[in-house]
Amino acid sequence: MTRDDDILKGLQQSLGGLKGQLHFMDTSIPVEKQMEYFRYAENVRNNSRPTSVEEQINVLLSSESSPIELKYALAYLAVSGDVKAFRVIESYSKEHPNEWAAIALMQAKITLETELSGEKHIFISTGLGGKGDKLRFAALFKSNYLRTFSNYQKDLIAKETLYAIEQQGGEMEKITIGENYFSILFLVHISVSVKSMFENVINECNQYGDFIDNGFIVTNVKAFSEDDIKRELNK
Repeated sequence: MTRDDDILKGLQQSLGGLKGQLHFMDTSIPVEKQMEYFRYAENVRNNSRPTSVEEQINVLLSSESSPIELKYALAYLAVSGDVKAFRVIESYSKEHPNEWAAIALMQAKITLETELSGEKHIFISTGLGGKGDKLRFAALFKSNYLRTFSNYQKDLIAKETLYAIEQQGGEMEKITIGENYFSILFLVHISVSVKSMFENVINECNQYGDFIDNGFIVTNVKAFSEDDIKRELNK
Protein backbone atom coordinates (compact mmCIF):
# COMPACT_ATOMS: atom_id res chain seq x y z
CA MET A 1 0.00 0.00 0.00
CA THR A 2 2.99 2.32 -0.45
CA ARG A 3 1.54 4.71 -3.04
CA ASP A 4 -1.90 4.87 -1.40
CA ASP A 5 -0.31 5.39 2.00
CA ASP A 6 1.65 8.38 0.68
CA ILE A 7 -1.58 9.89 -0.65
CA LEU A 8 -3.38 9.38 2.65
CA LYS A 9 -0.48 10.84 4.63
CA GLY A 10 -0.47 13.88 2.37
CA LEU A 11 -4.19 14.31 2.88
CA GLN A 12 -3.83 14.02 6.66
CA GLN A 13 -0.99 16.56 6.74
CA SER A 14 -2.90 19.01 4.55
CA LEU A 15 -6.07 18.82 6.62
CA GLY A 16 -4.11 18.99 9.86
CA GLY A 17 -2.88 22.45 8.91
CA LEU A 18 -6.31 23.83 8.10
CA LYS A 19 -7.92 26.15 10.63
CA GLY A 20 -11.68 25.85 10.69
CA GLN A 21 -14.62 23.46 10.90
CA LEU A 22 -14.29 20.57 8.45
CA HIS A 23 -17.30 19.16 6.58
CA PHE A 24 -17.58 15.96 4.54
CA MET A 25 -20.32 14.98 2.09
CA ASP A 26 -22.57 12.43 3.81
CA THR A 27 -23.31 10.55 0.60
CA SER A 28 -20.99 8.94 -1.95
CA ILE A 29 -20.86 11.20 -5.00
CA PRO A 30 -18.17 11.03 -7.73
CA VAL A 31 -15.56 13.74 -7.28
CA GLU A 32 -16.04 14.79 -10.92
CA LYS A 33 -19.71 15.53 -10.23
CA GLN A 34 -18.82 17.52 -7.12
CA MET A 35 -16.27 19.60 -9.02
CA GLU A 36 -18.78 20.21 -11.82
CA TYR A 37 -21.23 21.55 -9.25
CA PHE A 38 -18.74 23.84 -7.48
CA ARG A 39 -17.46 25.32 -10.74
CA TYR A 40 -21.04 26.00 -11.76
CA ALA A 41 -21.97 27.48 -8.35
CA GLU A 42 -18.93 29.75 -8.36
CA ASN A 43 -19.97 31.03 -11.78
CA VAL A 44 -23.49 31.66 -10.46
CA ARG A 45 -22.04 33.54 -7.47
CA ASN A 46 -19.85 35.79 -9.62
CA ASN A 47 -22.15 36.24 -12.61
CA SER A 48 -25.69 35.86 -11.30
CA ARG A 49 -28.44 37.26 -13.48
CA PRO A 50 -31.01 39.74 -12.06
CA THR A 51 -33.14 37.61 -9.75
CA SER A 52 -33.88 37.09 -6.05
CA VAL A 53 -34.05 34.38 -3.41
CA GLU A 54 -37.86 34.44 -3.48
CA GLU A 55 -37.93 34.11 -7.26
CA GLN A 56 -35.54 31.14 -7.24
CA ILE A 57 -37.47 29.47 -4.42
CA ASN A 58 -40.57 29.68 -6.62
CA VAL A 59 -38.61 28.16 -9.49
CA LEU A 60 -37.45 25.30 -7.27
CA LEU A 61 -40.97 24.59 -6.00
CA SER A 62 -42.65 24.82 -9.39
CA SER A 63 -43.57 21.57 -11.14
CA GLU A 64 -43.13 23.35 -14.47
CA SER A 65 -39.45 24.29 -14.00
CA SER A 66 -36.98 22.72 -16.45
CA PRO A 67 -33.91 20.75 -15.32
CA ILE A 68 -31.71 23.71 -16.31
CA GLU A 69 -33.84 26.10 -14.24
CA LEU A 70 -33.75 23.76 -11.24
CA LYS A 71 -29.99 23.41 -11.56
CA TYR A 72 -29.56 27.18 -11.47
CA ALA A 73 -32.05 27.66 -8.63
CA LEU A 74 -30.28 25.15 -6.38
CA ALA A 75 -26.88 26.75 -6.91
CA TYR A 76 -28.21 30.30 -6.51
CA LEU A 77 -30.01 29.49 -3.27
CA ALA A 78 -27.03 27.53 -1.94
CA VAL A 79 -24.65 30.49 -2.24
CA SER A 80 -27.16 33.06 -0.98
CA GLY A 81 -26.51 32.50 2.74
CA ASP A 82 -30.26 32.85 3.32
CA VAL A 83 -31.92 30.77 6.09
CA LYS A 84 -35.17 30.31 4.17
CA ALA A 85 -33.21 29.25 1.07
CA PHE A 86 -31.42 26.60 3.13
CA ARG A 87 -34.70 25.22 4.49
CA VAL A 88 -36.21 25.06 1.01
CA ILE A 89 -33.18 23.19 -0.39
CA GLU A 90 -33.31 20.83 2.60
CA SER A 91 -36.98 20.05 1.93
CA TYR A 92 -36.44 19.77 -1.82
CA SER A 93 -33.52 17.34 -1.45
CA LYS A 94 -35.68 15.03 0.67
CA GLU A 95 -38.53 15.03 -1.84
CA HIS A 96 -36.27 14.90 -4.92
CA PRO A 97 -33.06 13.11 -3.87
CA ASN A 98 -30.28 13.57 -6.43
CA GLU A 99 -26.58 14.34 -6.45
CA TRP A 100 -26.90 18.00 -7.46
CA ALA A 101 -29.40 18.72 -4.69
CA ALA A 102 -27.23 16.90 -2.11
CA ILE A 103 -24.17 19.01 -2.96
CA ALA A 104 -26.23 22.19 -2.99
CA LEU A 105 -27.58 21.35 0.47
CA MET A 106 -24.05 20.88 1.79
CA GLN A 107 -22.91 24.20 0.32
CA ALA A 108 -25.98 26.00 1.67
CA LYS A 109 -25.26 24.62 5.14
CA ILE A 110 -21.60 25.66 5.06
CA THR A 111 -22.38 29.13 3.65
CA LEU A 112 -25.03 29.74 6.29
CA GLU A 113 -22.94 28.47 9.20
CA THR A 114 -19.96 30.55 8.09
CA GLU A 115 -22.02 33.73 7.98
CA LEU A 116 -23.81 33.09 11.27
CA SER A 117 -20.82 31.95 13.31
CA GLY A 118 -18.03 33.99 11.75
CA GLU A 119 -15.94 30.80 11.89
CA LYS A 120 -14.28 29.39 8.82
CA HIS A 121 -16.01 26.27 7.47
CA ILE A 122 -14.21 24.00 5.00
CA PHE A 123 -15.73 21.40 2.69
CA ILE A 124 -13.59 18.32 1.97
CA SER A 125 -14.47 16.64 -1.32
CA THR A 126 -13.90 12.89 -1.70
CA GLY A 127 -15.74 10.30 -3.76
CA LEU A 128 -16.90 8.29 -0.76
CA GLY A 129 -17.73 11.26 1.45
CA GLY A 130 -17.95 10.93 5.21
CA LYS A 131 -20.02 11.51 8.32
CA GLY A 132 -19.48 14.11 11.01
CA ASP A 133 -15.72 14.46 11.46
CA LYS A 134 -14.95 11.07 9.88
CA LEU A 135 -13.95 10.16 6.33
CA ARG A 136 -15.33 7.10 4.55
CA PHE A 137 -12.84 4.60 3.11
CA ALA A 138 -13.01 1.33 1.21
CA ALA A 139 -10.37 -1.37 1.75
CA LEU A 140 -9.65 -4.60 -0.14
CA PHE A 141 -7.64 -7.59 1.08
CA LYS A 142 -6.92 -11.03 -0.35
CA SER A 143 -5.85 -14.38 1.01
CA ASN A 144 -2.29 -15.65 0.75
CA TYR A 145 -1.87 -17.41 -2.60
CA LEU A 146 -5.61 -16.87 -3.16
CA ARG A 147 -6.43 -19.83 -0.95
CA THR A 148 -10.01 -20.27 0.23
CA PHE A 149 -10.78 -18.88 3.68
CA SER A 150 -12.11 -21.36 6.22
CA ASN A 151 -15.20 -20.48 8.24
CA TYR A 152 -13.01 -19.93 11.29
CA GLN A 153 -10.79 -17.54 9.34
CA LYS A 154 -13.81 -15.60 8.09
CA ASP A 155 -15.12 -15.23 11.64
CA LEU A 156 -11.70 -14.06 12.81
CA ILE A 157 -11.46 -11.50 10.00
CA ALA A 158 -14.88 -10.06 10.84
CA LYS A 159 -14.08 -9.90 14.56
CA GLU A 160 -10.60 -8.34 14.26
CA THR A 161 -11.49 -5.72 11.64
CA LEU A 162 -14.53 -4.55 13.59
CA TYR A 163 -12.51 -4.37 16.80
CA ALA A 164 -9.66 -2.42 15.17
CA ILE A 165 -11.97 0.15 13.57
CA GLU A 166 -14.04 0.68 16.72
CA GLN A 167 -10.85 1.00 18.80
CA GLN A 168 -9.99 4.03 16.65
CA GLY A 169 -13.41 5.55 17.23
CA GLY A 170 -14.50 4.52 13.74
CA GLU A 171 -17.55 2.80 12.34
CA MET A 172 -17.81 -0.33 10.20
CA GLU A 173 -20.50 0.21 7.59
CA LYS A 174 -20.11 -2.95 5.54
CA ILE A 175 -17.87 -6.00 5.30
CA THR A 176 -17.97 -8.53 2.48
CA ILE A 177 -15.97 -11.74 2.90
CA GLY A 178 -15.61 -13.78 -0.27
CA GLU A 179 -13.91 -17.07 -1.00
CA ASN A 180 -10.41 -15.59 -1.06
CA TYR A 181 -10.83 -11.87 -0.39
CA PHE A 182 -12.64 -9.44 1.87
CA SER A 183 -13.62 -5.80 1.42
CA ILE A 184 -14.65 -3.20 3.97
CA LEU A 185 -16.49 0.11 3.87
CA PHE A 186 -15.76 2.10 7.03
CA LEU A 187 -15.49 5.52 8.67
CA VAL A 188 -12.56 6.85 10.71
CA HIS A 189 -11.24 10.24 11.73
CA ILE A 190 -8.79 11.74 9.24
CA SER A 191 -5.97 11.58 11.82
CA VAL A 192 -6.10 7.77 12.08
CA SER A 193 -3.27 5.84 10.41
CA VAL A 194 -5.32 3.44 8.32
CA LYS A 195 -2.21 1.61 7.14
CA SER A 196 -1.03 0.84 10.68
CA MET A 197 -4.53 -0.13 11.77
CA PHE A 198 -4.89 -2.77 9.08
CA GLU A 199 -1.32 -4.00 9.40
CA ASN A 200 -2.19 -4.80 13.01
CA VAL A 201 -5.34 -6.62 11.89
CA ILE A 202 -3.36 -8.75 9.42
CA ASN A 203 -0.66 -9.53 11.97
CA GLU A 204 -3.24 -10.52 14.57
CA CYS A 205 -5.12 -12.79 12.16
CA ASN A 206 -1.97 -14.32 10.70
CA GLN A 207 -0.93 -15.63 14.08
CA TYR A 208 -3.51 -18.32 13.37
CA GLY A 209 -2.24 -19.60 10.04
CA ASP A 210 -0.67 -16.80 7.96
CA PHE A 211 -3.70 -16.72 5.66
CA ILE A 212 -3.98 -13.01 4.71
CA ASP A 213 -1.69 -11.40 2.13
CA ASN A 214 0.25 -8.42 3.52
CA GLY A 215 -0.65 -6.26 0.53
CA PHE A 216 -3.95 -4.38 0.60
CA ILE A 217 -5.63 -1.37 -1.00
CA VAL A 218 -7.35 1.55 0.73
CA THR A 219 -9.16 4.33 -1.14
CA ASN A 220 -11.58 7.17 -0.46
CA VAL A 221 -12.55 7.56 -4.13
CA LYS A 222 -15.10 4.77 -4.61
CA ALA A 223 -16.22 1.41 -3.27
CA PHE A 224 -14.82 -1.71 -4.93
CA SER A 225 -17.08 -3.22 -7.59
CA GLU A 226 -17.08 -6.90 -8.54
CA ASP A 227 -14.99 -6.04 -11.61
CA ASP A 228 -12.48 -4.13 -9.46
CA ILE A 229 -12.13 -7.12 -7.15
CA LYS A 230 -11.71 -9.61 -9.99
CA ARG A 231 -9.08 -7.38 -11.59
CA GLU A 232 -7.10 -7.14 -8.35
CA LEU A 233 -7.30 -10.88 -7.67
CA ASN A 234 -6.08 -11.63 -11.19
CA LYS A 235 -2.97 -9.44 -10.86
